[in-house]
Amino acid sequence: MTEKLRITSVTLLLLISLTTPLAAQDEVDYIIRWQPNPEPYVTEYVIYRSLIPDISGFVAIDSVPAGTHTYTDIGLSKGTRYYYRLVAKNGNTGDRSSFSNPVSGLAIPQDASDSMKDLCRITNIDSVYINSYDITWSTIDQTIGFVQYDTDMILDLMSEYDQNYYVRAVSYDNNDNMTLSTVETLETGELPAPPTAPQLSIYPVPYHPNMGSLNFGNLPKGGSIIVFNENGLEVWQKDIGTETSITWDGLNQQGSPVMSGVYYVIVKDARGNVTERRPIMIERQR
Repeated sequence: MTEKLRITSVTLLLLISLTTPLAAQDEVDYIIRWQPNPEPYVTEYVIYRSLIPDISGFVAIDSVPAGTHTYTDIGLSKGTRYYYRLVAKNGNTGDRSSFSNPVSGLAIPQDASDSMKDLCRITNIDSVYINSYDITWSTIDQTIGFVQYDTDMILDLMSEYDQNYYVRAVSYDNNDNMTLSTVETLETGELPAPPTAPQLSIYPVPYHPNMGSLNFGNLPKGGSIIVFNENGLEVWQKDIGTETSITWDGLNQQGSPVMSGVYYVIVKDARGNVTERRPIMIERQR
């Protein structure tokens, strides 16, 4: 007798795409990630989306093969919360798992009402010292979060780069529902790196070590990369060598998993000059 597909809990993670500079985004893409269903009979995952959290509102929008554990939903409207669930399916017999837990994403547009902006709002940007800033934000619900930033290389079409960075807060509640604040301007008073300088790429953020490695790209050859915890203690470092991209498995230099929290990535070039400083959020699976 053929064994049927067992009901297996599947946890979804909702991440935001960073393919477009923050200040130029009129639409939003959501990247949904999940843990694989361990059953050998799974042939595909069916992705469902809804505008309401109630299960009756979910409609199948696509499916991906069993070996795929990520899906990108592109070109969605800011100001609308989208909910996602999925099921594992045996396409040969029609057997299906139960629905996964729902997750959702809301990107707040610049012209949103004050009540919507209060869901996740950057409240203050303070210069601490050269090239360092304290950025605070507030949310209505209890959340964890981090800040994303980018330079504006599209909107003004200037021959020279302006002196601004654009930042937004990203918050997750206890049920992994994500809310993105509006984009705010951080005036540095200093020119960003020239166009020829590589800009550090970190993916995925926030980083969930249980689901794979953290990827660092656009690294300077012959340099080094160091990760510090929020107390300024070094937890991991690696010489870059001739490669321009490396991965980190979320283990400290003693081989133990790092705890959830905010960490800081420092990149140095071959001469020891710091070229990048970047905060990252690490969240271990509950």
